Amino acid sequence: MKKQPVYHSERSKTKITEAMKIHSMLVFLLSLLLLSCEKDKLSKTLEFEEFTIEVPSNWQSFTSQGYDSKTGGIRNGKDELTFDYGGYSYDFKDKTTATHTRISTTIDGRPALIVEPIEKGKGVIGVFIQVDNQNKFSFYGRDIQDVGTVRKIFESVKF
Repeated sequence: MKKQPVYHSERSKTKITEAMKIHSMLVFLLSLLLLSCEKDKLSKTLEFEEFTIEVPSNWQSFTSQGYDSKTGGIRNGKDELTFDYGGYSYDFKDKTTATHTRISTTIDGRPALIVEPIEKGKGVIGVFIQVDNQNKFSFYGRDIQDVGTVRKIFESVKF
């Protein structure tokens, strides 16, 4: 014979019910967090002539015609990033600290500059890398909402 729980008061029942609600809410929130992290996962490699990048599965590459450099980009239907690989790539010198955060870092063993608009989702986000004595690389987009994913894409560049 199975014993039924003995409650000493209505207050005990309320505490147990509240604890169960909190537990259920935590499980729900953790599930949402895991699902949202999955969409930002860099799960495929795109190969371009001079470099590779890691992107989420829903991003696709495109090509464009450059005059003195190699150009193209990637898009996911909502956001678009364009690259320029050559001697005159955009170096973001006009993106000052008044309007942008400027982050000096290293990508693929090379010094790099990442610029992000101070007002999230409004303005240019990009990376500039001096690849060698002749070639520079810039990769940028405008009014990007998912800054975290774009930053991961920038950091994945391999020459």
